[in-house]
Amino acid sequence: MEKNPRFHVRGATKIYRKECWQEIGGLWMAPGWDTIDEVKANMLGWRTYSFGELQVFHYRLTGTAEGLLRDRTKHGLACYVAGYHPLFLIASCLRRLVQRPYIAGSMATLYGFMKGYWIRTGQVNDPQMIAYLRSQQLRRLFGLNTIWR
Repeated sequence: MEKNPRFHVRGATKIYRKECWQEIGGLWMAPGWDTIDEVKANMLGWRTYSFGELQVFHYRLTGTAEGLLRDRTKHGLACYVAGYHPLFLIASCLRRLVQRPYIAGSMATLYGFMKGYWIRTGQVNDPQMIAYLRSQQLRRLFGLNTIWR
């Protein structure tokens, strides 16, 4: 079983109410789409969550198809595209130091995030959603109520 925040639904298993789909404007066709849709839906007052009683079986661990380091780099870039707050990303990298591939995985995530700045990758074109996401992330860092709890 993979551990995820209750509000997060794995990309391949998502379903949407028609009204929610229309309000969020469909999917952002870029890395990070599966965070962007949830954050935007929550910002607009929708609740997103996984049904723990429904189980989907993957026959390999998430992120292992192209290798864990490449996956961590893609994750960092997706965080940049979604508009993550840099402090939250750094905290996330620090938390991942105890997960395989340990230091290299955290550094790959940070590299992917910084790569977004360096190559001027486009971010989601929704300043209100980015502001909401960043406020939720800062609230989480300070132990306040967020979409994570």
